[in-house]
Amino acid sequence: MSNLKWSYNEFLAFLLIYISNVDMDFSDAEKDYIRVRVGNETYDKMYAEFDTMTDYQAFESILDYKGVYYPTPEQKQELLDKMIAIFNADMEFNIMEKELLHFMERMM
Repeated sequence: MSNLKWSYNEFLAFLLIYISNVDMDFSDAEKDYIRVRVGNETYDKMYAEFDTMTDYQAFESILDYKGVYYPTPEQKQELLDKMIAIFNADMEFNIMEKELLHFMERMM
C-alpha cells in the first residue's frame, strides 16, 4: 500500500495519530497537540485515513515515507523528537509508548 501522495503535514499527522493510539488511550491532550501542529482539517483528514487501516497497513504507510520525509539521521531524529513530545503531551510516557519509540527508532 503506497500513500506517497501525503504532504509532510499529512504524514506527520498520521504518524502522530498512529503512535498516540499505541496505549489504546488517545487522550484529548494528544489530539490537541496534533491539531495545533497540523491544523484541524489535516488532522480530521488523516484521522479518517488512519481509521480505515489495520495496524500493519498504518505502519507500512509510515515506512513508505522513509526516503521522502526522513532519509537522513537528522530528519529521523527530528521525527523521533516529535514522537517523544506527543508521548509526553498527556503527561504519561508509559511503557507501551517507550517500547513503540524504541521499535520506531530501529525501523525508521
